[in-house]
Amino acid sequence: LESRLRTAVERGEFVLHYQPQVELGSGRIAGVEALLRWRAPDGRLVPPGEIVPLCEDTGLIVPIGAWALGAACRQRRAWNDSGVPRFPVAVNLSPRQLGQPDLVRQVRQALEEAGLEAEDLELELTESGIMQGPESAAGLLRDLRAAGVSLSIDDFGTGYSSLSALRSFPIQT
Repeated sequence: LESRLRTAVERGEFVLHYQPQVELGSGRIAGVEALLRWRAPDGRLVPPGEIVPLCEDTGLIVPIGAWALGAACRQRRAWNDSGVPRFPVAVNLSPRQLGQPDLVRQVRQALEEAGLEAEDLELELTESGIMQGPESAAGLLRDLRAAGVSLSIDDFGTGYSSLSALRSFPIQT
């Protein structure tokens, strides 16, 4: 599987699907979340639960995550250009990506290359990913917020931290 995933990275076999985030009161789309899928050579769409753990363990999540960030930004730009109302696109960051020293530069570059404003992007971080290295995560999240990107916690309650522990982070959602 690892070998097939390395080939998938080289061949660009990953796709993003977009799940709407809806305001319950109005029914208005408030954003979308980019969801990674692998289009395997047999045509099957492989969901993230089947591949992300291995990608995380092997480090493949770093190039895949960088691709997903850029692809989601380009899609948001295409929607902007076609008149779709403005709302942010949310992209998941893995714990391994949080450890990348150039993550803030990668985010700024993806926005710049797509011609997007920072408010067009929301980064979703898992609670457990943040709590693996809370001191370094705090600095990184402050830098991302300073760049204007919105931050949210995904999978809250799975990392065994408390709301009070998360209050020290610059999280919006």
